[in-house]
Amino acid sequence: MRVMFIKFLVSVGALVYVSTELLSVFNVLTPFFLYLFWLVTLGVGLYLFWRNRPHDIVGGRTFGQLSVSEQIMLILCGVLIVLPLLFLAIYAPPNNVDSNNYHLTRVVYWLQNHNVNHFPTIHVQQLYHNVMSEYLLLHVLALSGHDYFVNVVQWGAMLGTVASVGAIAKQLGLKPGVQVLVSILQLTLPIGILEASTTQNDYVAVFFFTCFMYFGIKLLQEFRWEDVWWMSVCLALGGFTKYPVFFYAFPYCLWIGVQVLRKKGLKTAVSTFGIALATLLLVFGPFFSRNYGLFGSILSPKIGSSLFVENIAVEKYCFTCTLSNVAKNIGLHLGLPSAGYNAKIDAVMAKFHALIGEDINNPQLSLDNYRTQFVIQEDMSGNLLLLIAICIAAVWLLFQKKQGVFKGILVCAVVGFVIFCSSAKFQFWSSRTHMPVFAQGTLLVGLLVANWPARGRILVGYFFVLTAIPYIVDNFNKPLFPIRYASKYWLGYIPRHLCVPVGANENQYQEALGSYYDFAKPEPCYPLKQDLPYGQRQQIVTKLNALDYYKLESEHIFKYERAHYFFICDHDYPNTYYDFKELAKRIEPSSKGVGMLLEQSVGFYRYWSILRPRMSEDWQMRYIVFEKDYLALPNARQIFAYDYVLSDNEKFIDRYLPKTQIEAIYRTGSLVLVKLKKPSVQLYNY
Repeated sequence: MRVMFIKFLVSVGALVYVSTELLSVFNVLTPFFLYLFWLVTLGVGLYLFWRNRPHDIVGGRTFGQLSVSEQIMLILCGVLIVLPLLFLAIYAPPNNVDSNNYHLTRVVYWLQNHNVNHFPTIHVQQLYHNVMSEYLLLHVLALSGHDYFVNVVQWGAMLGTVASVGAIAKQLGLKPGVQVLVSILQLTLPIGILEASTTQNDYVAVFFFTCFMYFGIKLLQEFRWEDVWWMSVCLALGGFTKYPVFFYAFPYCLWIGVQVLRKKGLKTAVSTFGIALATLLLVFGPFFSRNYGLFGSILSPKIGSSLFVENIAVEKYCFTCTLSNVAKNIGLHLGLPSAGYNAKIDAVMAKFHALIGEDINNPQLSLDNYRTQFVIQEDMSGNLLLLIAICIAAVWLLFQKKQGVFKGILVCAVVGFVIFCSSAKFQFWSSRTHMPVFAQGTLLVGLLVANWPARGRILVGYFFVLTAIPYIVDNFNKPLFPIRYASKYWLGYIPRHLCVPVGANENQYQEALGSYYDFAKPEPCYPLKQDLPYGQRQQIVTKLNALDYYKLESEHIFKYERAHYFFICDHDYPNTYYDFKELAKRIEPSSKGVGMLLEQSVGFYRYWSILRPRMSEDWQMRYIVFEKDYLALPNARQIFAYDYVLSDNEKFIDRYLPKTQIEAIYRTGSLVLVKLKKPSVQLYNY
């Protein structure tokens, strides 16, 4: 049943890819043709399933082999984790910063252009960041007509990953009870829980990676051409979702290649490599062609070009460089809700870098300055408990005889992680990119507890289920209950660096907290002068609350209407929401389109999503100012008529819009809406 499930999901992914690229070629990537494609696909799929239906689906029988306690634990996982996450995925809007800035904004452009070719933008990452997850979002958004189900893509990838690690555990000979524990460890991964209700792409990537692992391990045990094809498709789609999948998959490719060469000979090994390479070229070919046509590079804009904005790859290679980034990436998972503890980890990290002679914040190796932190946020949460369990299991495994496949998985996990740390600069956001390492680690923990008494395994499972609950109810972007302030008070958890909120009276903060924080240090954040006892930390929490520092901590997703929470990550939340809500009343449903002149928020999906339900069918929203490099794109020549312009910087209005075309200007605190006298098709370049 698990294998059927993951094959079904991979097949859906492959069909999404093929249909998207094919319809895009003919500029008919529209809801009508997507409906038609899936209607035909569903009919063919049901016919083939009925004709080749299995007479004995193993699944219910396996569930019956579990003890009552294990069955109850699985049911609790469904009730306490799976269903609440499904509710959050549907009820809460896709309000992640990346969702608005590029994941969903580019989906809007694809639907408006009727193709996935590059388009003029002010956020070039919308073009060259990998796109497989967004292809899935495109189909969901087009077929449903709303964004209620776009978060479900990652929720489904979570279920697929849980199924695939369980299937790997079975393939490796672990008993049903151990398979359950392995699956629970994956399900309760903190960053995974937080990702499962977002439109990020990390869980989609780890799903394809674990499926690649499953079919690859099957090949190691028994060579079958069918598994070569499945493995190749999973690898290609995983890399097409996120490039780090290739870092983690590379050692497996070597391992599998050597074993196939040794057992089946050169001809079979070359054929296997050829299938994998051909699949990669077929999947990446159109995307690389689009990149090369605009950037002169298949990956991203070249350094020094006018479109270049970021260099994620490390710029210095050496042994101590790798040690530095390995240590800092591990540090992302070491944080606890204790400022004193986190400060001690920082001190250890500083001493380690002094010992190896590397600057801890070398810009050639890091995009962010290192600090140990504990956050429950869907971009950067750590996974300390599972990390400890994996380390214990890894050390134990090294002293075991045999267990060659598990030791191979350990080596691949370590090598893949080292390759990642050696290739990509350190970022606070990288904990979600480590998910493949933790997926592999669950198998090592499964082997460790394989011979434990059933009661011990069950206790471990319940422990991880309980520790997962805060990440479900207290997600900063989607809080189910307003417990954040109370938990900070109980824990005496204070910010080590106090950042005075935008618009707040800094003098009031200095007067109330000047004896604790060093306000002589440069803004924007002031460091804590020294570690403080629990009672004083509670006093600071109380004072911060009196200053409205924790006003966001009282939020929960039932407090306001759904659209309100599109803006929860905004620096000026909730003012931006109210500002836009007021301006949206000025936009008539008969509007041709709204041109975007943005500076602070480079994406506009949330504005589009709020306006779209009451606008005409052909209404659009696009950027009207962009760099001249985009003028060569066919999509830059599409006619876009707009009769309103929305901006977050009034200076842009003065710079680009002729006063003779303006009928009215409506201002709020953070946004400006311009109504034009008549629709315009003018685009502006710089």
